[in-house]
Amino acid sequence: MKLETKRLIIIPLNLEQFNLMLKGMSKMENALGLNNSYEILDAHTQKAMEWLYKEAEKHKENYLWYTNWQIILKEENISIGSACFMRQANDSGTVEIGYGINEKYRCNGYMTESVEIICKWALGKQGVSRIIALTEKDNLASQKVLQKCGFVKYKEDDVNKEYFMV
Repeated sequence: MKLETKRLIIIPLNLEQFNLMLKGMSKMENALGLNNSYEILDAHTQKAMEWLYKEAEKHKENYLWYTNWQIILKEENISIGSACFMRQANDSGTVEIGYGINEKYRCNGYMTESVEIICKWALGKQGVSRIIALTEKDNLASQKVLQKCGFVKYKEDDVNKEYFMV
């Protein structure tokens, strides 16, 4: 399965590919036939992805809601970032999305393009009626991505988080 825009291909990693990513981005990129991005997951992202991988293993029949979705720039055949859902929809039909893009590829509209098509896919699935996202209050770039994708801020807390939904 893959999602495609004019500039991007977005693929959900299967469990084997996801496991390779945890062992090193280059291992996953090689398995997918991509050019090496030379990216390394920071400690926070590595820990989050390890948790998500364990969840994907527990929910193999619904792994698309727990896996990492790799964002590939067609013209360079290179992974430029990723997105993920935190779990399948809850009883109210809500899923949470998270995402990140390699620094070199920021400010080109790639993340907006990615979030838009991934959200369209998710909202087309049975049982999904709303998507939420959390951002740091000072992460204006992420907030801009969400707003361009139709998200609106619905909550702010006292631990530096803002909550958006579409």
